[in-house]
Amino acid sequence: MKVTTAEWETGELTPESLLAAQLNLKIKGYVIIEDVFDEAQLTALKARFNELLNAYVEKTDPNRGASRYGMPLPFESPFASTTLVANPIILQVIRSILGEDIICSFFASDTALSGSQYQQAHSDVAPLFPEDDISLPPFCYVVNIPLVDFRPDNGPTEIWPYGTHLVGDPRVVPIPDFTRIQELRESALGRFTEEEMTPQQVITPAGSVVIRDIRMWHRGTPNRSQDPRPMMAMVYNRPWYNHGVVEIAGDQFEILPSEVKQVFRKAVLR
Repeated sequence: MKVTTAEWETGELTPESLLAAQLNLKIKGYVIIEDVFDEAQLTALKARFNELLNAYVEKTDPNRGASRYGMPLPFESPFASTTLVANPIILQVIRSILGEDIICSFFASDTALSGSQYQQAHSDVAPLFPEDDISLPPFCYVVNIPLVDFRPDNGPTEIWPYGTHLVGDPRVVPIPDFTRIQELRESALGRFTEEEMTPQQVITPAGSVVIRDIRMWHRGTPNRSQDPRPMMAMVYNRPWYNHGVVEIAGDQFEILPSEVKQVFRKAVLR
């Protein structure tokens, strides 16, 4: 999906575009919305992100597999801008399914460096009711923002759409364990995901927004380029669910716009 000039100016998708986004999320498990962020904002995001990443890599071992880093982001400029963390188009789509009272409970990033390898297919969460094999309504969406173009050679995310977000049987929901990637890829479920199912690469330009059901199976792929493949990651969910902790300085929280305070009202103030 592309955001039109009129939608960009009003900060609101048309009813037809909103319906298309809802159908993608409910049936496929994800939607890609292009042209949400302009070049000026991307330039500022990438510059500061690269500074943080270089410092993080110097002092931290890879934590998502070889040459792959999950790095928390500070709740500060340029990441904490209203147009990003409370983007009206993103929130319109998510609220249309999860309700007006959503919160953001995760604020971080995922970067594949040169030399990164395949992860195993995994869901980001275990079934909420492991005693029952039931499919539940959506309760949580991951929002990924590629800071560079996602190309076949630089480690784009792979996804297993059309139903994996609806699997409720805990015996066949692959839970991530990045210390056992190869072992899990060679397990019966791992072989099934790679040999019997067909994943799709998320190929999309920088400045796009990828919204996916947190339950949908996905994985990182090898970055065969020489440059990092950075991606911001936020999680928006129903207020009774919590995926992580967002920390915000108390004095900074007080001056945030009301629309940002609303979605970060459960953040830990320090």
